[in-house]
Parts: sequence; C-alpha cells; structure tokens
Amino acid sequence: MTTVLVLNGEPPPASQLHQWSARGKVYAADGGALCCLEHGIRPETVIGDFDSLNLSLIPDEWTVIHRPDQNATDFQKALSILPDEPRELVVLGGLGVRLDHTLTNLLIAGPILPQTRLQFAGTEETLIRVTPDTPFEERLPVGETLSLLPLQSVTGVSTTGLKWNLSDQSMGPGGQLGQSNLIQGPVSVRVTSGWIWVWIRTPRTS
Repeated sequence: MTTVLVLNGEPPPASQLHQWSARGKVYAADGGALCCLEHGIRPETVIGDFDSLNLSLIPDEWTVIHRPDQNATDFQKALSILPDEPRELVVLGGLGVRLDHTLTNLLIAGPILPQTRLQFAGTEETLIRVTPDTPFEERLPVGETLSLLPLQSVTGVSTTGLKWNLSDQSMGPGGQLGQSNLIQGPVSVRVTSGWIWVWIRTPRTS
C-alpha cells in the first residue's frame, strides 16, 4: 500500500492529490492539512507545530497531534507517526516555495529505510530516490531530460537508456555529478551503496 504525506510546500493540484490518495492512506504536516481540506481529503493524522495553519480551521473529527518541538521540522514529525516500513512513500507539497525547505526535505528523506520506494511528486518535477534495494526502472519520453542528484557519496551508479550512461561510477558533492542527461530509451538507474535522487519532469495526468 502507498503512504501519502502532504507537506506545506507547493500545493498539489486536486487531480494529483486524489490520484495518490486513492492508492493509500494520507497524512498531513501542518499547512499541508489545508490543501487536504480544500480538496475534500481527510488525512489519517495531521501533525506539526501549526505555525502555518490555525488549528481552528481543522475539523473537530480529524486526528491532530500538536508537536511544537523546534528541534525537528514538520516533515520529520510526520515521518515519526507513519506506519512502520511503508512499502511506498509519496510526498506531495515537499518541493517549491522555498529552496531551503526543498533541500532540507531531500536531505531528511534520503536516509529513510532503503527498501521504501520514495518519491517527491511536484506539479512540474518529480524526484525519485534510488537505493540498492529500490532501483529506478521506467519508460519515459525519448528526448526528455533526466538528472541524477547525489546529495551524499554514492557508489556503483550504473544507468541504461541515457545518452551518457554510467557504469559502476562513484558520485557525490565535489565529485561526479549528473545534471541534464537525455533519455534515449527505457531507463534504469542502480546503485550499490548510498542513495541518489533521479529528477524527471512530472508525468501529466488527465
């Protein structure tokens, strides 16, 4: 089952929120609850310090956890209440609005259990985490751009289906990066240790 977490970044459109909520349980962090409320989605739980959302706006029947701890972000607080070892975790509202929030979210999410399939789905862009347990394999439009974002050291990066493929490459800050590659066929991205983000344009939905 898919676990969906709605944060307070760029709000997902109604179609995207409903698409993912139909596949599993939804949780919301702070202002992400407002997006759920506007689109008729009731989260399992809403958690946060509520500096972005007035608690009085949340329906009385919703489950709310007020956690004002400033040593953790609302994203970290929400992760702490999710079901153990989610098979797939989709984060909505985790990109855009503020670059510092986006980068912090990606750094927080990177070390999540490596067997969890994890992605940040935005309105224009999607980031999918690749670990040794969760390779990326997908058919994507030929000619589109794909980037590899190694926010920490990662080894054994191998790809197929790109114009400039990698074979057992080490990547990371200060070393090999992977911006703006071109898709030429079915794509696969694998690593042997660490984690890396695959950036693609968000597929259009009806």
